[in-house]
Amino acid sequence: MTTPRNAPLSNVFSQKLAVTFMKFIAAFFIGLVALPVPALAEDTPLPAIKLSAEAIRNEGLHLAPVIQGTLARMLPAMARVLPDKTRTVTLHTAGDGKVLSIFVLPGQSVKTGQPLMTYQNHTLHLARLQEAQTRAALAAARADRDNASAGYDRARALSGTTVSVGETRRRLAVLKETQNTVATHEAELGVLAHRLQEEYTSPTETHGTDETSTLISPVDGTITEVTTAVAADVAPPLPLLTVSDTAHVWVVSDVTAQDAQMLVPGGRQETFFSSSEDTPPSTPLLSTIETVDTATDPATGLVRVLSRVENAAGHLRPGMMLNSLLQTDKTGAGFIVPAQAIQTIAGQTMVFIQTAPDSFQPVPVHTGMEENGKTLILSGLKTGDQVVSDGSLALKAMLLLPDMDAD
Repeated sequence: MTTPRNAPLSNVFSQKLAVTFMKFIAAFFIGLVALPVPALAEDTPLPAIKLSAEAIRNEGLHLAPVIQGTLARMLPAMARVLPDKTRTVTLHTAGDGKVLSIFVLPGQSVKTGQPLMTYQNHTLHLARLQEAQTRAALAAARADRDNASAGYDRARALSGTTVSVGETRRRLAVLKETQNTVATHEAELGVLAHRLQEEYTSPTETHGTDETSTLISPVDGTITEVTTAVAADVAPPLPLLTVSDTAHVWVVSDVTAQDAQMLVPGGRQETFFSSSEDTPPSTPLLSTIETVDTATDPATGLVRVLSRVENAAGHLRPGMMLNSLLQTDKTGAGFIVPAQAIQTIAGQTMVFIQTAPDSFQPVPVHTGMEENGKTLILSGLKTGDQVVSDGSLALKAMLLLPDMDAD
């Protein structure tokens, strides 16, 4: 540190004193970490540390219960959000025509029954004309049938007198022909009514009294694609709009073929939003590994792992990049404690157990795998133990420096 020549003597002394104090503090903590401690026999217990309630608060001690369970090795992977294909609907028109208006844009949230676009439905117009013609033909056929029925009744009454038997049979044939004609027109009218009610009125389309039809959303979701424009020609085979139900989305992770062999279908998946220095880590989204592809992607050489994630709040949008942890078949059983509870003292791995409200006993343990901020304890603990998680490093310092004032 350089000091101006004309600086007051008191300022120079203060600066040098501050530098000396900082060096002392740094040397103290470096020496604390590297402090040589004689190795202890495994059967030699370390003394318990007693702290007042105020000291416990000042040191920020937190307790964690010992949990018996299974810890699994988790595989980190990059992930992306895709719409759930089983809940994605591509909308087509029921007839030919031209687009009149479009009410939505890609990425817009929509509700069930919400109008998405309207079009001039020429096919609907022709169907209504055909329906009118069929109704008129049906009315004429019914009139012919009624006349034929009356003629046949008169012939049957006069058969063998003024009307011959042959004439009676001819009138019967005419009656049956008119009856068949009526049945044909009724069937045609039924087909047209079915088309108007089922084909042009459905969960994806409605129509008015004119020849205008409206495409509507069949689900609550998000518009993921718009492939038409105003005044464009439309026909039933052409896809126009895509709606995805985003209450659930797919989180797809890409892993190597070697790593894919370790994954467990039905295993746990934890998904995280990307974080930065300015944003704290997010709470993981928990889901289940649904499928692991049996083949690699020819373009990337990676295997796709799919999980369906609940997205009722709509925070996950298709195209987002996320981080995921995937459960593997590498597991271990025992007691699980927070990783920060583990300390190495005198060559032994230890945790601090609360034996009384003001007493914390260091206990040697044998550890297994460490994963995602948790450590597996193979021996040394029992059900019901409470270990110190946050603040265990401060207890270690007090144990190594017994002259420190715990109060």
